[in-house]
Amino acid sequence: MLNSGALRLRWISAVALAGVLAWPDSSQAVLFADYGDAAHNTSAPTGLWEDSGWQYLGYYGGFLGTAISANHFITAAHIGVQGSTFSSDSVFSGGPTINYTVDQTVNGGIGYWDIPGSDLRVYQITGTFSQWAELYTGTATGSEVVMTGRGGVRGDAVFVNSTLKGYKHTGGDGVARWGTNTINGLSGSGAGTVLVASFDNSPGTTEEAGMSAGDSGGGLFALEGGVWKLAGVNYGVDGLFDTNDTENDGSEFMASLFDRGGLYEGMDSSGWTLVSDSSKDKPSNLYFSSIAANADAIKAITALPVPEPGGAVLVAIGGLAWGLRRRRGSCQERLS
Repeated sequence: MLNSGALRLRWISAVALAGVLAWPDSSQAVLFADYGDAAHNTSAPTGLWEDSGWQYLGYYGGFLGTAISANHFITAAHIGVQGSTFSSDSVFSGGPTINYTVDQTVNGGIGYWDIPGSDLRVYQITGTFSQWAELYTGTATGSEVVMTGRGGVRGDAVFVNSTLKGYKHTGGDGVARWGTNTINGLSGSGAGTVLVASFDNSPGTTEEAGMSAGDSGGGLFALEGGVWKLAGVNYGVDGLFDTNDTENDGSEFMASLFDRGGLYEGMDSSGWTLVSDSSKDKPSNLYFSSIAANADAIKAITALPVPEPGGAVLVAIGGLAWGLRRRRGSCQERLS
C-alpha cells in the first residue's frame, strides 16, 4: 500500500527501532502475500470482516484518514498537510460522495493537532460526519486486524538462492485496499508506541497483507467488545534491503519479505548488516501508531467545542438524507 514522491511511508531500521528513526522514504498501497491482482480487496469487506472500519475512511490528498468523531478525522503526521478537503468517497460509504472542508483555523490557526510523542495528527472539518470509528483501548497483541491504505500492487519477487523471500514495492496507484494481519506486540520508536505486525507467508492470515508507499495514514482496525474499532494508523516498515553490502551501487530496494534471511538490511550512509539465513523465517515488520496509547490525548481534542457553522456550505456533494442514516457500528450520538 505505498505511493511515490510526496506520498510516503516511513521505513525503519529494524536494528534500531527503539532508537533513532530513519527518514521517510517513498512508499505504495496494501500488497498481498497471495494475490497480485490490482482489483483485489478494493471494495468494502464482507463476511468475517464486514463493517470492519472501511466505512469510516476518507481520502485526504493522496492518503487515507479515518473519521473519529462527528467533526474530526485522524491520519499520519509525517504525510504533511494534504490540502483542504476530506472526501468520504462512495467507495467507502456505499452512498454519494461527500466532500468536507478542513477547518484551517483550529488550534490557534495551526489547522490541526499533533498528538505529542507520536506520528498522529487530528484534523477538524466544517461539517458533520454521519458515522465514525470508536477508539480501540485494548492491547491488540494476538488480535487479527484489518489494515487499509493506498498504493500499488506487489512488485517483482525477491529470491535468495532460488528461494522466494517476498516482493518488492512498486509505484503507487492510489487505489484504496484492505488486507489482514496479526499484531505481534508493541514497541517503542521515535514516534512513540507502535503496534508491530509481520508479513508472514505461513501460516499468515487469510488476506495477509503488507504495506508500501502511500499506505501511510491508513486505519488499522481490531475487534473490541464485538465492534471493530480504530486500533492504529499506518506508520512504517522495515528496510532498506539489498543483495550485497556494496555502497552507492544503487541496488537497494524496499520490499515486504516473508524472510529477510540472506539479505542485507540498512542503508549506504550507515552500512549494511547481513541477516543470517536459517530454516526459520525472519519476516519484515509493519508498524502502526497506537491509538490506545494516545486515546486520552485524542479524546481531549475531539471533546473540544465545535463552533456553529456561519452559513457556509458544509457538504459539497451528496445528500443529507443519506448522511443521517444510522449504520451498523456507527457512533452517532456521542464523541469517540
